[in-house]
Parts: sequence; structure tokens; C-alpha cells
Amino acid sequence: MRRRIPAVIAAAGAAALLTVAVPTSAQAATGTFTYTHAYTKLPVTLNNPPDASCIQTTANGPTTNQTNSSVTLYPSPACQGEPLGTLPPKGTASLAFASVVFTAP
Repeated sequence: MRRRIPAVIAAAGAAALLTVAVPTSAQAATGTFTYTHAYTKLPVTLNNPPDASCIQTTANGPTTNQTNSSVTLYPSPACQGEPLGTLPPKGTASLAFASVVFTAP
């Protein structure tokens, strides 16, 4: 019985370590974000885009946010500069922008 106690303690410690060490999955907006490509004028759709990550775009024209997250639109790449505005879930707009960031509800 004395030999089992250290083994049980070691197993419990390993399980606790795995619980802490396994990263959680990244959050993503659920749904689609569609914008008009500035040069081709074709629609571009992002499916379940990640939250809190800057996404580069080349957009100019109709834009639809069919996700459950708000999206902030930036005039410059890398989400720099003063934002053009925020498009709420299920919102639409028609403008030019170069990058976006989704924010979880």
C-alpha cells in the first residue's frame, strides 16, 4: 500500500499539470463577413473570423457583417490609424477599408 501512495500523488500531479498546460482554443466570430474587393469588385467572404486579430483586406464597396461579433474597420493596413467605425452584428455598410478586427460580444 505504501508504494501506491507516491504513484497516486504523481498521477494526480501529472493530471493537474496537463490541465494547466493545454491551451484553450482561440475565440472566433460565428458567421460570415463579406466585403467587396477593391480591385476585382468580387465579394470576399471570411468564415468564422478570429476575434482580436487584425485581418488585412483590400475593400471598397458593400460590406456585410453576418457574424455575432462587432467588427472595427481601419483605413490602413495592420489596423493602424483612427478607425473608420464599427459595424455591429448583422450590420451593413459601403466604404473602403484596409484592415479589420472582430470583437466578441
